[in-house]
Amino acid sequence: MKKIEFILRNSSILLVEDEEQLRASFAKVLLLYVDKVYTAGDGEEAFLIYTHQHPDIIITDIKMPKMNGLELIKKIRKENHHIPIIVTSAYTDQDFLLESIKLSLVEYIVKPIKESDLTRLLETSATILLEKSKTIFKIDEHNAYDYENKILVQNKISITLTQKEIEFLEMLLAHKGNLVTRQLIEDKLYIYEEAPPSALKNLVFKLRKKIGDDIVETVGKLGYMIKGRLT
Repeated sequence: MKKIEFILRNSSILLVEDEEQLRASFAKVLLLYVDKVYTAGDGEEAFLIYTHQHPDIIITDIKMPKMNGLELIKKIRKENHHIPIIVTSAYTDQDFLLESIKLSLVEYIVKPIKESDLTRLLETSATILLEKSKTIFKIDEHNAYDYENKILVQNKISITLTQKEIEFLEMLLAHKGNLVTRQLIEDKLYIYEEAPPSALKNLVFKLRKKIGDDIVETVGKLGYMIKGRLT
């Protein structure tokens, strides 16, 4: 846990909230966890801050003037698939919940947020940041993944991966030790294209030929995972 706390303490958050008093009070609470909090009152201002300040984590409301939270997240996700994003709302938005599946959120949570939930969400975000900070991630004694060069290193031999193999493997590594559902994988990998039902199965088959049959585990009909835990 000390490593996670260190990551958080040296991280920055972009807080997007249109209610001024709530934004100010929430920012003070967040400063108990992180080094820097940037604030914005609408989506357009938030995207400008994101572009210039490059925050590590984003916490955003849904209903906002000029550009709402959904539009903001979609714009960010076009260029950054990995930044942890937490969505807060005063109520449950069913339409957004359906859309959010494709946006790889840390979580959609209804306000007011309990301290225990905030701590949990920020620790999850820090875990994601920790994974991305590792240039070389050791998968097992024979395989490692080079995040910077986007290649698989197997017994010190570099193996080229396709773009879909890269995205799939990075999803599994980001959740190492936990199930990643088929639905979540397909929604992220094929968000901008139509894919046949066999597309994911074929992708897994080809990746296993490169990485070995024992690395990517099939969990029934639910999805896939890579065994192990974050350290």
